[in-house]
Amino acid sequence: MKQIDRTAQTKANIVQAFVIIVKQRPALQIKVSDITRQANVDRGTFYRYFESKDALIEDCEEELLNTIYLSRQNILQSLKSVQDFKENPSIISPLLATIADNLEMMDVLLNRLGNNHFLIKFREFLLDEGMITIDQYSGRAEKIPLKQRELFSTATSSAIIGLISLWSSKPDEFTKQDIENVIRIIATKGVFGIV
Repeated sequence: MKQIDRTAQTKANIVQAFVIIVKQRPALQIKVSDITRQANVDRGTFYRYFESKDALIEDCEEELLNTIYLSRQNILQSLKSVQDFKENPSIISPLLATIADNLEMMDVLLNRLGNNHFLIKFREFLLDEGMITIDQYSGRAEKIPLKQRELFSTATSSAIIGLISLWSSKPDEFTKQDIENVIRIIATKGVFGIV
């Protein structure tokens, strides 16, 4: 058991070292040796966990998406229809709590890497989940043309990514409650509900 804990801790230390460094300089300038120095491990230890810096980033992306997916699944189990969300938009609070718990990693992956790899993966994830949600909970998916569902899912996923990107880049200025309030207004009153 202690070996498993130590292994997980070493991996977490490597990831945290990368997060610290990427906040100081562009990801393209970071070398594996920079990460190992910050994590206080040797290169062999790094390569036991990751094939490369890109593999480390890929692992972070997949782990974060899986965490979000599991949180979303827990919410969907309590939803019976879209009306449930309209009546209780705070039902997404646990999902936002998951994002808040991972806000630093969100900032790294969305705002600091200098590429849009995670952005594309996250957008595709949200698009797929949006389509599934519409089909499963609208009760009238067969009446809503595919083109319209795709457009709605695209607009929604872009808005969500924009909110999370802003929140993660300015965590001292925006809170989970701020994001939840905006989502509640959009869900209950529409995009122009704030005016």
